[in-house]
Amino acid sequence: MTLRGPLAIIVLILLVASLAVNFLIGGFVAARFGGFGEGAGIERIVSLGTRAFPQSLRQEIRDGFRERRGDFREAFRDMRQARMRMFEAMSAEPFDRAALDAALADVRAKTARLQELGQDITADVVEKASPAERAEIKPPRFLRR
Repeated sequence: MTLRGPLAIIVLILLVASLAVNFLIGGFVAARFGGFGEGAGIERIVSLGTRAFPQSLRQEIRDGFRERRGDFREAFRDMRQARMRMFEAMSAEPFDRAALDAALADVRAKTARLQELGQDITADVVEKASPAERAEIKPPRFLRR
């Protein structure tokens, strides 16, 4: 049996759409359960955070983050657990303001730890940079007036 005319075009479009959906679902499942997404969040954050730096320093900062990936994973895990405790305190019955305040303070501390890790790497790279490289560091546009 051979399909011709408009029916053939419709069947072809449906096959292509089906294939695209299968690839989308397959990619999502592979990323979610295959470990491909691990660290992708921090790499995206680093990429956004280093736009103010010249390319040579960007690469050194990315390398520093890769070298300390284990520290970041641990810090992210700690922050995620602190956030979970915060949400548990928010929805607990009876509500306990002191427990929520403690959970919020823990989230702030875990967030500060992540910032500290990133800032240490950045400071180490900038300290070793040449004066010419440091002169190329510019604040992002949204900070300029």
